[in-house]
Amino acid sequence: MAMFDEGKTGMTKPFWEQTYTDPDASTFGQASEEIYQLVDRLPPRAKVLDLGCGEGRNALFLARSGFDVTAVDISVAGIRKLRSLAEEAAISICSEIADMREYVFTTAYDLIVSHGCLHLVERSAWLRLVQAFKQHTNPGGINVVAVFTDRLTPPDDLKDFCIGLFQEGELFQLYADWETILNKSYTFEDRHPGNIRHIHPANKVVARKPSNQAVHRIADKPGSR
Repeated sequence: MAMFDEGKTGMTKPFWEQTYTDPDASTFGQASEEIYQLVDRLPPRAKVLDLGCGEGRNALFLARSGFDVTAVDISVAGIRKLRSLAEEAAISICSEIADMREYVFTTAYDLIVSHGCLHLVERSAWLRLVQAFKQHTNPGGINVVAVFTDRLTPPDDLKDFCIGLFQEGELFQLYADWETILNKSYTFEDRHPGNIRHIHPANKVVARKPSNQAVHRIADKPGSR
């Protein structure tokens, strides 16, 4: 999770920007449970996009599992930490610093992950992004999207950042035309370094694109990822 550009917003930095600078801190923990479970469902060398990757908890695991991973985040500190962790572990991963709202899709993927970040952009932006996810997923490919919903008021330190909270069940409706692997509505307590605790209502979808749905294919540009 990271959707913050101090130069653009002028707001106080969210807590994760500080923990991204700490090489010994794990801001959001290990890879999500469904990411572990998807490894056997993906083809060898599957092409993966983790958009809003933060410090890389999902992206690094997927790259370590042998997949061709592109990890993108707006946070300079987050990407710097991801690159450092990848280098230490001798993991090959393509990482980019970019605002997801401006990200240009140049190819199709077997797996697109957007975990805990779409609610940090405006509703109009995440609607476009979900459409782009679906268009740029190969037939039979999978999307994993987890978002916060409006069932509870965001914590005080995050309310200025959670500008695009989803309505309960809205995410599931967006993937109603895909095969459902998981639709989950839940509330959880998040604990972060520095004794920071939050309670979040969330929706998560893991969905597979039907094999008979066409993909919006764009030829890979030389040197582009």
